[in-house]
Parts: sequence; C-alpha cells; structure tokens
Amino acid sequence: MVSNQRSTTHHPALDGIRGVAAISVLLFHLERWLDVPGLAANGNLSVDMFFTLSGFVLALAYSQRADAMNLWAFLLMRAVRLMPLIVLATVIGFSYLLLKASWQASDIVYPTLLIALFTGALNIPFFWAPSNIGGPQLFPLNGPQFSLFLEVVANAVWWTVRFGPQISIAAATFIVSATCVFIFGIGGDTTDTFWLGLAHVGSSFSIGVLLFHLDRMVLLRKPQIFSVLFWCLTGLMVLLFYIPFEATFPLKLVWKFALAPALVWTGSGVKMSAVQASLTKYLGDLSYPIYALHYPIFCWVNGILQALTGTKNALVEVPLVVLTVIAGSHIALQFFDKPVRRSLSRHIGAKRTIVRAVV
Repeated sequence: MVSNQRSTTHHPALDGIRGVAAISVLLFHLERWLDVPGLAANGNLSVDMFFTLSGFVLALAYSQRADAMNLWAFLLMRAVRLMPLIVLATVIGFSYLLLKASWQASDIVYPTLLIALFTGALNIPFFWAPSNIGGPQLFPLNGPQFSLFLEVVANAVWWTVRFGPQISIAAATFIVSATCVFIFGIGGDTTDTFWLGLAHVGSSFSIGVLLFHLDRMVLLRKPQIFSVLFWCLTGLMVLLFYIPFEATFPLKLVWKFALAPALVWTGSGVKMSAVQASLTKYLGDLSYPIYALHYPIFCWVNGILQALTGTKNALVEVPLVVLTVIAGSHIALQFFDKPVRRSLSRHIGAKRTIVRAVV
C-alpha cells in the first residue's frame, strides 16, 4: 500500500526530514550550551530547510484558497497552529527564571521579566533585553523562537501579495534576499542581527514558493528517480549536520540555496509504505514541539542538575536533556497542543458560521 501520491497536500517523506532536522537543532544547541565539540556542529542549518519547507507546503495547502480567506483569517489559522506551543514555551522559560531569581541572589528586574513574558507569549521580539534574562536574544525566554517570528512575517507578506504574479514576486524576493545574505551574512536571532533575519527567511521561503510552482509545471513524473535523489540528499543532510566542524560560509550557501530546496522538492515525490508513513508522520508531528520547547526544557534540566551537583556533566546531561525534550514534546503534543488547537478551531469555526448566518 502506498500512502503518498503527488496529487495530495501531504508528503510523509517531508515529515521525516522535518523530524530529523528538529532533533539536529536540539543537538546543535546542546553542543553550544554544554561545550561538547562535534555533537551536531551544523544542526542550525535545519532552519534553512524549515523556511523552504514552509514556503512549499503553505503554497501547496493554500493555493486554492486565496479568494476565500482574507489576511486576518489566514493569520488566525496560522496562530492556531503556532501559538499554543509558543505560549507554553514562554511560560516554561519564564517560570524557570522567576524561580531562579527568587531562589538565588539575582539582579533580575521583575518588570523586565514580565515584559519578556508578554512579548514572548505574543511572538514579538524584545529588543535590547538584558543579558541576565537571556539578551541580546530577541526572545530571551526562548532563543530559537526568533525563527518562528520570522516564519509569521514571511507568511503574512506572502498572503498579502497572493493575488499578484506569484512566480515573479517569489523570484524577485529571492534575488533581493539572497543578495543581502551574500553581502551581509545569515542572522536574525539577536538585536544586532535582526534585519539579517528578514533576508534569511525571505530567501529560503521564496525558494519554497518557487518550488511549488515548478512542481505544478512539471508534467513528467519520475517517482523512482525522485526517491533515489531524496535518499542521497538526506544522506548529505545528515553528513553536513554532523560533521565535527562548522561548515564554511560558501558551503552553508550551497545548502541553503541548492541542497535544502532539492531535498524538499524530491521529498515531495517520494512514495512510502503505510508503516513508513506512520513513522514519518509521528516524527513530523513531534518536530514542532521539539523545536519550540527544547530551550526552556534545557534550562530547567540544566538548572536542576547545577543546583544538585554544582557542575556540568555532559555525559549525563546530553542524554537526559534529549530524553526529557522528546518525552516532554510528546506529552505537550498529545495533551496540550492538539486539544487546544482543536478547541480553538471549533470556536473559530462556530464564529464564522454565526457571522455567515447574520450576513
């Protein structure tokens, strides 16, 4: 039984690489936070693939709904998808710093901490956050959240111009954004690099949109070739993420502008068995909770171990954090994220029905 056909809007292979990428980001941050060289030296490059994948999947899922949904309705749907875990992650990070400030002699100013809670829960950058609560990160309570903010910005801009010539707009966006990336570099997570983030997301998201239109224009499908290329590119992705040294800037650009888009496009043409599709779907479902929650969960695990032992022990902490993040992500997905999203979707659907009835 084959579960994936190119005529659908769901591609199990893309779910699988999304899950692998999320775990790679987790290991990349553990390498930096715990000083473990070579753990996942380039796992942060997963963000480029997330942006490209977002452009492709959103264009695929919403291409027939441009007339039926205004900007507010579209952003509301994206908020239902993204915001529950963003709020949860912010609260977890806030509770850790609040307890730390109360437990230890700390120079944390509580009004500043409340500002970080408020901005983080609304997915708004906190410019010039003090270092004692996580600055200069734009989201001091959950550093990796910067990419989720950039994701929303890209979504909003794309939907705003949805009635224009999509291929031309995406191509122009790519050219301008890619030029900025070539000249100024890749960034977006701190106050100083905020503007670099717009080029970061714009270049990759626009490639995803272009891939969608290219996919629609290609008439001759060769699933077997897609499958071979996909697995080769998946191997290259793993190799790149886990080589024990940081990739050069030119290699990062090759990944961002060539390999990641090729991986997304070939993954959209891969056929999988029911068993494979079930596994990759679970990985895909778990990828967002892992990404959204791994920073505040690490803070809690690391803080508790430091309080108990007074030292860092990477041999203990790396597997403990990985297991805690995966278990916590599963629990958050099943018992918080899915129920909250279902409830919000029903509420929004009921309101739309009432409005249509009144009109």
